[in-house]
Amino acid sequence: MRIKRNAVTTSSATTWHRIVASLFAALIMLFMISGLIHFLSSSGNKYDANMIRRGDTTIATVESGSTDSAKRDDITSTTAEQSNNSDYQHILSLTLDISPPTKIRIAVLNDKCPKAYEFLSFMVENQQTECNPCTIYRGEPVPTYWGSKDYPDRYFDKGRWGPPYALVQGGLVNSKFNTVEQDNHRPKVLQRGMVAWAGGNSIHFFIALADHPEWGDVHTAWGEVLPEDMSVVDALVKECPLKVLERNNPVLTNFVEPMYFHLGWEGVER
Repeated sequence: MRIKRNAVTTSSATTWHRIVASLFAALIMLFMISGLIHFLSSSGNKYDANMIRRGDTTIATVESGSTDSAKRDDITSTTAEQSNNSDYQHILSLTLDISPPTKIRIAVLNDKCPKAYEFLSFMVENQQTECNPCTIYRGEPVPTYWGSKDYPDRYFDKGRWGPPYALVQGGLVNSKFNTVEQDNHRPKVLQRGMVAWAGGNSIHFFIALADHPEWGDVHTAWGEVLPEDMSVVDALVKECPLKVLERNNPVLTNFVEPMYFHLGWEGVER
């Protein structure tokens, strides 16, 4: 009888060992299968994401989740700003000697207009002897009919492009220089806020108060007034007394009292 009990006990223990071993093996198998499925799924997602990015960056950004999308938008925005501002490396300030002292800041396109930048740098560095003081003398308001097709397509004798001519003009005068070497940056349309040499190799310049398609690409644009400072330029022709020179051909509009200004660098390379 004892021998039989021992046999039964031994048999029962062996059965439990087999059950436990089978369960353990099953768990290991499930774990391995789960890991394999996860690996294959991750590999597939990465492959799909790469394919989408190569084909359509926008789709990849959307599918990567809101957080990643926000990060990508920030990067894209920053890159776009750097690209748009890559030419604007120095800010030239024109400080008008009026009460109160008024400043107009111009972003100089020194990459596209290195000759203008070199000339302006010389003027800034030699303020004691050159352009001391410089002068703003001409103020041409923007007529209400500017660009209207109801007027003749011309810039004289009451055409749609003036007079008056929608600009403020000055000169880097009182200098030993009468001319400045021109750069080859001549937009087909001078847009509002652009700063260009007045013509030829002149050291006179103007700020456009409106878009100017009528001239074509004859003027070298070397800078742009900062958008927040255009209200200052607009105020000059609206608030300062003007005089119309009717006997001139074309008719010109000047400030009754010219305004002097000094040059300086507002900032350096960004």
